[in-house]
Amino acid sequence: MYRHICFRLFGIAIFICVSCVHHQNFSLHEDRLVANMWNNHKEIISRILNYQVRGAIIYMINNQRKVYVPFIWTQDHDNSHIKLFNVFGSTIISISVKNGVVSILSIISRQNNDLKNEIQKWFMMDISYFLEQLQQWIIGLPNSGEEYNLNSIGCLSHINSYYKKKKISIYYRDYYANSIPILPKVLDIYCDQYCIRLVINNWNIR
Repeated sequence: MYRHICFRLFGIAIFICVSCVHHQNFSLHEDRLVANMWNNHKEIISRILNYQVRGAIIYMINNQRKVYVPFIWTQDHDNSHIKLFNVFGSTIISISVKNGVVSILSIISRQNNDLKNEIQKWFMMDISYFLEQLQQWIIGLPNSGEEYNLNSIGCLSHINSYYKKKKISIYYRDYYANSIPILPKVLDIYCDQYCIRLVINNWNIR
């Protein structure tokens, strides 16, 4: 009787061990699958150099919405151009970065340093730096040296970046999962209590 009980306990122990090993191998398999999906996805979207994005910027403080602005972002290799519109569809601000030089035009004045400083605060960092990083973030790529996590479909779920010792966190809330390639739909960029949410309504890859 005692020997029979021992054999039964031994058998249960082996079954538990086998189950644990099988679960661990399954997790490793999932990790490899996601990594392979990410590598393939990254290779495809890394080739995107020219695109236009239409959507809205929502500026929040402590998760309370303060500003809602429609925008059009146009990327031509390393040159960026973003237009911000009012509720009537008129351009209120146009920001261009060409060869690292920032130009800001507004309906108030053609060039206004006070306006530039105000927008720089709104973007939470230097405008040219922000737009340079956003070239990658907006298509779902981390910049060099940034920490990142992946979701179950092999795309970015979260990036950690740093600017002047401040932590910048980027969260990808939603994707156009049925598009080829898969592209972001909603992403949040956090710095301290400030957040810029980009809601992308339309992608045009050129």
